[in-house]
Amino acid sequence: MFRIPKKCLIVAALVVAGYLPAQAQSEGGSNRWSLQKSIDHALSNNLQLKLSALNTEVSRINASEARNELLPSLNANASQNFNFGRSIDPFENTFVNQTIRSNSFSLSSNVTLFSGLQLQNSIRQARYNQQASQADLQRAQDDMVLNLITAYMQILFNDELLTTSKLVLDNTREQLTRTQKLYKAGSVPETNVLEIEAQIASDELAVLNAQNNKDIAELNLMQLLDIQDKKNFEIEKPNLQDPDQSVINFDAESVYTTAQMTKPEIRAADLRIKSAMKGVDVARGAYYPRLTLNGSISSGYSSSRLIPVTTNTFMQEVGQVNVDGTNYPITAPVTIPVYGTYAFSKQFSDNISQAISLNLTIPIFNKMQARYAVSRSMLGLKEAELNSKIVRNELRKRIEQAYADAQASQKKFIAAKKQLAAFEKTYRNAEIRYANGIMNNTDFSVSKNNFTKAQSDIIQAKYDYIFKLKILDYYQDKPLTF
Repeated sequence: MFRIPKKCLIVAALVVAGYLPAQAQSEGGSNRWSLQKSIDHALSNNLQLKLSALNTEVSRINASEARNELLPSLNANASQNFNFGRSIDPFENTFVNQTIRSNSFSLSSNVTLFSGLQLQNSIRQARYNQQASQADLQRAQDDMVLNLITAYMQILFNDELLTTSKLVLDNTREQLTRTQKLYKAGSVPETNVLEIEAQIASDELAVLNAQNNKDIAELNLMQLLDIQDKKNFEIEKPNLQDPDQSVINFDAESVYTTAQMTKPEIRAADLRIKSAMKGVDVARGAYYPRLTLNGSISSGYSSSRLIPVTTNTFMQEVGQVNVDGTNYPITAPVTIPVYGTYAFSKQFSDNISQAISLNLTIPIFNKMQARYAVSRSMLGLKEAELNSKIVRNELRKRIEQAYADAQASQKKFIAAKKQLAAFEKTYRNAEIRYANGIMNNTDFSVSKNNFTKAQSDIIQAKYDYIFKLKILDYYQDKPLTF
């Protein structure tokens, strides 16, 4: 059975999508799926891709959060208190012996003016992480489409084998008809008829196996697409032309040079190096002083506070005067205030206070936490650099393997074409000789089996070569069309 290598990457799949027709429904009403339609459906509905998209959304939120750290904070506070017995009035700061209800309200703001550029470097780090997450999502989409193209081409291959098997069966049945006529005419023995009938049974089994293989391949694709209606599933069949058999006029190194600039896994690895470098800068920022600006406005209310609302005036003895031995009182008018309720709105307005301050924090000793943070971030940078090298090495290996596979597939396809032409010529000649009773059934069966195998080999070689050529096109960022 034809197997498409798992190592091949996605957009090769998109290539095949280019030659598929865009028809959605056949006249019989069955749901026909082109490769492009399958890709669009999977990219929109696959649950694993949705999980990857959630990770990308989380990184976007993190980047937005880092940017907003530059903005001032603003907080409001309100409280209501009840004091019983002897207590201190919160606004008069005097002792009172009564039940007091008080309210306080405040609005405060804080903004960081300088923190060793930690905020700015955190923003850049979060942006790089977001871009790397987007590249990871693209890679996940590439892997999904790779699975789709593998399953899709497996169906096409098995369908070709099914068609070939049916043609072989029809041809064998025609031979049986001719041989029966020859047997009735006495030209061949009955053994020839029996042997062809046995061959028909063998060809029918081959058709059944080919049909089963096609059904299994379709089931694999339907499972990738998460399609429930398996009865009306049908794919569109392209008309694949024979691939170019000319010598591949480029080398693996040039393909690798191009791939480094286009592949999402390389982009993600490089972005994570930049992120790790900014992580080092963030950690080093803890060595620098921190300057913040703070401001606040507050007010409040206390039920114990009273306000003069009017005055009372009366005559009060202020002293005496002695006249001829007699004391006479001296009186004077005295005015005293009369207190009333201090209204909430008036008291709130009168109690407003504002404050502004600059706070400078200079790190002197922080239990070596800053040094440890820098050391950890440096290790993270080295890890990111090693991962980048690993990703590049893996990409180089895949390209070198793809290049070698393409060359081998080219040679195999050319050889398969020559083999098919030779075995077909031999089979046609054997068919004539067998029909005229010149060749025995054993030799004819050998010739027929060789021709049947050659037909299967050319189908496999054709699909394999087409796929591997498009893989190289993908790595070179070429337009993937037929």
